[in-house]
This record gives sequence, C-alpha cells and structure tokens, in this order.
Amino acid sequence: MEIIILIKLFFAHILTDFVLQPDSWVEKKKKFRFHFWLHSFLAGFLSYLLLAEWTSFGVPVFIIITHAIIDYLKVVVSEKRESNKQTVLFFVDQILHLIVILFAWLYLIDGYGEIVPFVETIFNDKKILTIIVASILVTSPVGIIVGKITEPFSRELGDDKDSLSKAGLYIGITERILILIFVILGQYAAIGFLIAGKSILRVAKEGEVKGRKKTEYILIGTLMSFTIAIIVGLLVNVII
Repeated sequence: MEIIILIKLFFAHILTDFVLQPDSWVEKKKKFRFHFWLHSFLAGFLSYLLLAEWTSFGVPVFIIITHAIIDYLKVVVSEKRESNKQTVLFFVDQILHLIVILFAWLYLIDGYGEIVPFVETIFNDKKILTIIVASILVTSPVGIIVGKITEPFSRELGDDKDSLSKAGLYIGITERILILIFVILGQYAAIGFLIAGKSILRVAKEGEVKGRKKTEYILIGTLMSFTIAIIVGLLVNVII
C-alpha cells in the first residue's frame, strides 16, 4: 500500500511536467505569469486528486510551493547559462522534483525513521552493494581504462571532426550497463543483439585507408568494452 502512494505522486508529476505541459507553456512560464502559476498549481492539484485524501491539504500545498520554487530557479539559472547547459538544468530540475516527491511520500507513510536503517541495509547487503559497485565501475572507470589502452590508436587517427562530441563516451557507458544487466539476468543472447545493433555503424567509405583504421579502432574499443563488462557481470554473479 505504501508504494502505491509513491506511484501516485510520481504519476502526478509525469502528468504535470510532460503530458499536460505543451511546449508553448514552457516559454510562457518564463514570464512568471498565469501559465507559471497554473503549472505549479496543477502539480499539487493532481497529487491531491490521485491521493484522494480529501481532508488533507498539506502535501498538495507543499508540492505546489516547492514546484514553483524549483521552476523559478530553473528559469533564472537557464537565462544565465549557455544553450549547451540546458540539458544539465533539465535533469537537475527533475531530480529536485523527485526529491520533493520522496520527502512527501516519507511524510505520508511516516517513514523518516526508516531512512537510516534502509541506508545501513544497502551498505550491509552483499548483493545490493556488489551490484551498485559494479554499475559504477562499468561507467566512467572502465571507459577511462579502455581509453588509455586505445590511446596509441587514437593518436594515430588524429583529431576526428566527423563524430559527435562525446558520442562514443555515452555509447560505451550505455552498452556496458546493458551488458552488465544482461549478464546478471543470464540473458546472454541479448548481448548478441546488442553487438548486431552496433554493427550498423558505418565510419567511412570502404576504400579509404583512414576509414579502415577508424573501423579497426572502434572495433578494438568495442571488444575491450564488451569483454570487461562481461567479466564484471560474471564476477557479480559469482559474488552474489
């Protein structure tokens, strides 16, 4: 029953920030007028409807106020940041809203006293802690390791202006996380589909020497990335 309350609060947030907020509202909200306040009110009102606790107004009011404050700060900060920082602001905004939802949920279920025991459980549970450590390991740490190993090949290729900035970094992190999940779940066949999906990558015309070198470079990095992620996943299975 307690998790249902969290789902309802999260559902209200999804409806408010995504489903019921057209692009025109996003721009009009920047003027801090009708649409700004309507959007904030909607966040609390939908929470009130979904919770269906008709005599309790504390949580909906709390959500309205915090939603308005977070959105106000987002607009103010976004006006002082470059366009390439807007993605970061979006995720920070969403994380803050989710934190508010979490606090509201803990208040409704009277669960603040369970926070410390829950954290202690995570750090004392071998299975959970192992998966957390492995998940972090296959992101940036493994990416750095692969980058160091392939650095001589990267220098040979020189500057690459034909690729999106940091695209390879994000692709590598995503594929390693997926592989880790597949290995832990024992879905090894899914790794084959992931390799097949990456095979659609085309780097240059077949007759170009640099194109072949770049293909070999990507293949080396991919195989190393896959191998390390699989090994980490197997180690996790052994430990847990």
